[in-house]
Amino acid sequence: MNQQQRIAKICGVRTVEAAVAAASGGADIIGMIFAPSPRLIDLDTAQNIARAVAPLRAAPVEAAEDVSVEITTAAEYFTARSQQLTRLGCPLLCGVFQNQPLEHILEMVQQVPLDLVQLHGTEPAALAQQIPVPVIKVFHVDGAFSVDADSELFQTSCHSVILLDTKFAGTAQQGGRGVSFDWTIARRLADQGVPFLMAGGLTPDNVQEAISVGKPWGVDVSSGVETDKAKDPAKIQAFIDNVRRA
Repeated sequence: MNQQQRIAKICGVRTVEAAVAAASGGADIIGMIFAPSPRLIDLDTAQNIARAVAPLRAAPVEAAEDVSVEITTAAEYFTARSQQLTRLGCPLLCGVFQNQPLEHILEMVQQVPLDLVQLHGTEPAALAQQIPVPVIKVFHVDGAFSVDADSELFQTSCHSVILLDTKFAGTAQQGGRGVSFDWTIARRLADQGVPFLMAGGLTPDNVQEAISVGKPWGVDVSSGVETDKAKDPAKIQAFIDNVRRA
């Protein structure tokens, strides 16, 4: 990953062809869903995707000489963690889970294997401490969402990356529905110096505006790069290109 550019995450990938299109197009993170969802994939498919993407991965970037800096704020913590991720060879493979047993998560991490885990349910942030790869923790945004300092959002030494996504009431399944939230809420987090991923209703057509308003570290798309419920290589490329131009 280029540490100076915004991160593009293509999520809900179900086929080798879609994964290769995302990797060839410059995606930084490829998400595969292991939770109940129309985009759920099995272990064999995930392993096939991992094997297909491996030759397309960039080499990791060596870190500069370590200069110890005391981290005292959430902004410093999440900035340091995001910088560590940008030095890894991309695309990174991320498994998406939602309120599932830790044992299942750990099994998928080992067997696929996965570079990242995304916790997309109501899991406690502390669960990330038991997962051996960096964790993206979702926080579902509605009108009552708070970015106050005492929020679980800012719990350090747990998840590595904050993901903001639209909250849907009355259903256990969250995400992948193509509905946006108020991007000015995300901007309040950016104004505190905290890097984060932003999802929810993003498309090639609106992602530049979303970045301009919300100022995320990266953006996450699933349904917005699909045609007839299947990943569309042209839309994937257009999305990544527009992220780079933002």
